Amino acid sequence: MHRSIFLAVSLALSSLSCSAMAGVVVTSTQAKLDTQQTSTVTAYIEADRLKLVIPEATVIYRSDLDRLWLIDMPHRSYVEVTPQTMQQVGQLAGLSAQLNAAQSQLQAQLSQLPPEQRAQIEALMGAAGGSGAASRPPQVSFTKMGGSKMVGGWTCDRYRKMVDGRQEAEICIAPISAIDLRPSDLEVVGRFSNFIAPVMSSPLMPRLAGLNWNEVSKAAGFQGIPLETVIFAGGRPDLQETVKSVQHTAIPPNLFELPSGLTKRDIGSLLQGRS
Repeated sequence: MHRSIFLAVSLALSSLSCSAMAGVVVTSTQAKLDTQQTSTVTAYIEADRLKLVIPEATVIYRSDLDRLWLIDMPHRSYVEVTPQTMQQVGQLAGLSAQLNAAQSQLQAQLSQLPPEQRAQIEALMGAAGGSGAASRPPQVSFTKMGGSKMVGGWTCDRYRKMVDGRQEAEICIAPISAIDLRPSDLEVVGRFSNFIAPVMSSPLMPRLAGLNWNEVSKAAGFQGIPLETVIFAGGRPDLQETVKSVQHTAIPPNLFELPSGLTKRDIGSLLQGRS
């Protein structure tokens, strides 16, 4: 999957975590902090389906059909993702991990060679695009920062997310009861998280590590909703998403249908990095 798209999807997902029988519409702003460029993110949620409209794409998840559509409206095209597709992505991630582990073992063997011989072999490996970094599960932790703030008229508590010892995010969390939501309202988002789990945990997508909201809720000790999420890059704040409104309302059923007139693309086009 294209990294930027799934990072935006994950960020949007972390900022909604809600649904309701009558339908819920969550409106957020997403800001690139270095340029101050802002855009609107809208989530439409019902019991067994959700739709995310983000700057990079439109995502429709149909739990009742067990599939996801990733839509590129500017190019009038879409990719259909099924559990089988996700399994293939997971297998690709596993192969990547195995290759990285083998390269790590090779590096250990190279360290025993004379410097000149080792340099020659490493040069050949570099020309072939080799890497000696071993793949391993990221070490994710959450720490309460202390102090609360107001976001969108609600009070939330601030948490810091660390991945492998580096700060990756700051998240301000409010209990779902404060937003007039119930635990049963979270079911479709949980199914969505499970559906895209192979991508979220893939070593091919390192910036997605730790965006699993179930882990955040566990760290906070209660079911909550992230009202503000700041993603860090290179140790500095990079992308911020802020919830502006949460509305209970009826949603037209056709909003969750695949638009007509789109060209179906193969999943490989996303794996190759086309946005």
